[in-house]
Amino acid sequence: MLSLMASILFQLPRSPSPSKTNALNMVEIDDPKTCLMFHMMTTLEPIDPVLESPLSDPMARQTAAACSLLTEIAATKVASEGMLLANLEKDAVFPFITYYVLNKSSVSNPREVAVNVRNTTLKKFDPRAIKHTTDHTFDLFTEVANIVCPPMSQSKRPRSTHTAYIISVYKVFDGDDSEKFEKHWLYWTGARMIYNYLPKSAGLRRITLHKSQSNGDKQYVLMCECANLLQDFTSVAKLLPALKARLCGCTGKCDMGVVSRPLPTCFRVINENEV
Repeated sequence: MLSLMASILFQLPRSPSPSKTNALNMVEIDDPKTCLMFHMMTTLEPIDPVLESPLSDPMARQTAAACSLLTEIAATKVASEGMLLANLEKDAVFPFITYYVLNKSSVSNPREVAVNVRNTTLKKFDPRAIKHTTDHTFDLFTEVANIVCPPMSQSKRPRSTHTAYIISVYKVFDGDDSEKFEKHWLYWTGARMIYNYLPKSAGLRRITLHKSQSNGDKQYVLMCECANLLQDFTSVAKLLPALKARLCGCTGKCDMGVVSRPLPTCFRVINENEV
């Protein structure tokens, strides 16, 4: 992997045109000295559905527990930033994603921090205590590429209360990552489509490709930050079907290797006062 993170600076087009491809100016910037941790959760399910009260609200319980967990992790100060994201679509694979930013200059061993966060999370969602179960996915990631709108900012914090994210998750066979997937990521992930066709009113600020640090097959997370997405959700609602048609299933015919990926979905930031 390159020691410098490849970044792309761009000016958003005034009116996207299907017949015109917008130029992307490539620059390299210094390594931001951060790594990121994603915690993805499936929907909370009762251990014994027969005994589940009809008044029970697993989604509200999961939201409250996730917010409480984020507060606990923030108190330890192992992460410089953190966000809890809730899926805007029903029956999503991951209704919640928690996103932590770890600063390598202050965290000597990110993997140790990740283990501690994982243990704290599993304790918070202990099925024996909450009588519900959920699947957890944890992994450390690095940023391998960015499309950003100048001026660049290292902070991952949302810039407005209307900020939301389009997120896609990919799994790539080991060996097909740096040599094939990352060279063609703009096309392969649909990032170029988002850049060219997402209306300016959505306020696209950043598209980031994250790569897992685990051994073996690699997981990638494409995260698109839109500053006004919640104000203009219809613009994305029109774009998502095209992305889903492009990304669903596995592609075994392409010489880039087989990539399996859940459908792209939209997430919004959850605030504690919503619980």
